[in-house]
Amino acid sequence: MKDVNILINNGVNVKQSLELFGDMQMYDETLNDFLDLIDEKLSNLEKFKAINDMQNYAIEVHALKSDARYLGFVKLGDLAYAAELKSKASDAAGVDELHPQILDCANEMIHIAKNYLGLESSHNVNNPIVNIEDEDKKEENNENTNVEHELMAQAIVYQSTKTNTKPSTSLGPKQGTILVVEDSNIVANFVKKIFDVNYDVIIASDGAKAIELVDDPNFRSKIKACLLDLNMPNVDGFAVLEHFKQNNYFVRVPVAVVSGVEDISSLEKANTYPIVDILSKPFNERDVKTVVDKCLATYF
Repeated sequence: MKDVNILINNGVNVKQSLELFGDMQMYDETLNDFLDLIDEKLSNLEKFKAINDMQNYAIEVHALKSDARYLGFVKLGDLAYAAELKSKASDAAGVDELHPQILDCANEMIHIAKNYLGLESSHNVNNPIVNIEDEDKKEENNENTNVEHELMAQAIVYQSTKTNTKPSTSLGPKQGTILVVEDSNIVANFVKKIFDVNYDVIIASDGAKAIELVDDPNFRSKIKACLLDLNMPNVDGFAVLEHFKQNNYFVRVPVAVVSGVEDISSLEKANTYPIVDILSKPFNERDVKTVVDKCLATYF
């Protein structure tokens, strides 16, 4: 059985993450997704920093920030956000200062996550289960800490039960297509797991792929909702919105944009287009269902 206190003891805000994911099963699945993808993300950050490509560095570190915040990696999320601001301002010196801290913190989180999931040993990880030869001394030294762990674990179990609203299994045909345009695989897969019982959830990792898909009239006719991230590599969300506007796609495809709550200027610009709503990261299952329902209600 996984010991959630391995995460808690090492600064992971699991309780906050459960407010987004709903239960530990979804959290664990997403944590595995993170481990599958993190090496590529860190490699991309190294590559963009090496060639001083601040634009793509900002996009990549933005996705890392989103992933970290979803998983409760508070320190990593804060570092990634600070680096995102520096790279958007073309502050290469600021990025140089933050970059090694991001790598160190990310590798620490990888180690902790693997230990929690049972993928490696617990060496140098603050696991609360410690063997001490003198049981009386153990109780005396750790009584308060163990009580705190127990209470936190109970709170997490309660939160898990409280927010678990997984959709029921549907035996009927799919009700249409939801297009998710998102460069964070963790966020995209989270949305997919929520809706793929009743909808075909198609993921486009950047705006270019989204435009390619929507330009196909057969595919476009099946889309009942589109969740569009604004900050993406290659072709961003605003280029997609402009393409929709120029080709009159908003008439047939309801679009809700996805963005960080701190990016006020982007949200103001997005509202100049006929979008249905704005979904702010980090969002939970209830939030995304509410926005998708609004899109579905406007579908012709």
